[in-house]
Amino acid sequence: MKIDNKVVYENLNKLFEKSETVPLDNSQKWVIFSDLHVGDGGSTDDFRTNAHLFLTALRDFYNQQNYGLILNGDVEELQRFSLKKITSKWPNLYDTFELFAARDKFIKTIGNHDLELEYLEKVPFKEYLKESVKLNYKDDNIFIFHGHQASKKFQQHNELIGFTLKYFANPLGIKNYSVAHSSKKQYNIEKRVYHYSSYNKIASIIGHTHRPLFESLHKVERLKYKVEQLCRDFSSHNQNEGKIGEAIKLLKKDIKRYYKAAKDHNFQSYVYNAAFHVPCVFNSGCVIGKRGMTCIEIEDGNISLVHWFDKKISKKYLQQSGYEPTPLSNTDYYRMVINKESLDYIFTRIKFLS
Repeated sequence: MKIDNKVVYENLNKLFEKSETVPLDNSQKWVIFSDLHVGDGGSTDDFRTNAHLFLTALRDFYNQQNYGLILNGDVEELQRFSLKKITSKWPNLYDTFELFAARDKFIKTIGNHDLELEYLEKVPFKEYLKESVKLNYKDDNIFIFHGHQASKKFQQHNELIGFTLKYFANPLGIKNYSVAHSSKKQYNIEKRVYHYSSYNKIASIIGHTHRPLFESLHKVERLKYKVEQLCRDFSSHNQNEGKIGEAIKLLKKDIKRYYKAAKDHNFQSYVYNAAFHVPCVFNSGCVIGKRGMTCIEIEDGNISLVHWFDKKISKKYLQQSGYEPTPLSNTDYYRMVINKESLDYIFTRIKFLS
C-alpha cells in the first residue's frame, strides 16, 4: 500500500480530533520528555547511560517544583525487550512516575517502539496512556504526539523492525537504530508536521527523531540566530567585545563542522521552504543523548527547550553554547535553558504568518 502526504495529513487530523483536551493556564507547569527507550539494564539498554540523571531531575527538580510530567512516546523499548524484564529492572523508575500520577499530573503517550502497550492487559499506568493529547491555552492548541504518525512507512515496517531488533540485534549486542540516525527521514517527518501544524494554526510538540527543535528550528538554524544576535551585541560597543568575538568564532566553527559532517543536506532548507518563519513545531529531543538529555518545559505562559547534563561535559561546549547552566543542588548535574519564548508571542506569529 502506497502512503502519500495527503493520507498522513488526514491521519494526523483524525488523531487531533480525537485527542483529549487538557486546559492550560499560566499557573500550570508541564515538562515533556520523549524517547527513553528503557530496556533490561544490559549492554543494549540505551536508557542506562542517563538513567540516574533522568530520575534525579524528575525527583529533585520537576516533582519538587510541582511540574506535571508528559512522557511523549517510546518510553519502554518493547521492540527489544519484554515489558516484564523492563519493569523488573527499573522499579524505581515507575515509583518516580507515581509521584506525578499521585498529583494527577501524569500523561503518557504511545510511540512506535511501545505500541504494544495499547494491547497488553497488565501495563503500569495504563489509565494515563493516550495516543496524543491537546493542551488548550487561551483557545489555542498545543498538539502533543510522538511523531511516528507523520512517517509514511512506520505502519508497514514497524513489526519487521521489532523482529530484527529482538532476534538479531540483541544477541549481537548491536545498539538501537532508528529514524534518529537518518537526517533525510528526520527532515521529512518534521516537514510534514510543520505543514500540518502551520495550515491548522496550531503548535505541535513531537519526539521520535531524537532531534531537539524549538520554534520549528533545528540546532544549526538556532546557532545562526545566536551568531546574528552576538554580532548585534558586538556592534553596540558592549564592554565584553573580546568575549563576544570569541563566542562568534566558536559558533561559526560549530556551524561549519555541522554542515561538513552531514551526509544529507535536505535539513539545511530554511524552515522547510516556508516564506515566513512559523514557530509551530517543537521537539523535546530525547533522554538518551550522548551529552545528556533534553526536554520541553511549559511554565508561566512560556515554553523552553532545556538541556540537562553532568559535570563531565566539555567546558568548551559550555563556553560555545553561550548559555548559563544552573547546578542542581547536591548533585553533579546541571540544567541549562537553551531557548525560551512566550506562548502568546508564538501563537501570534502562527495566526498571522501561517
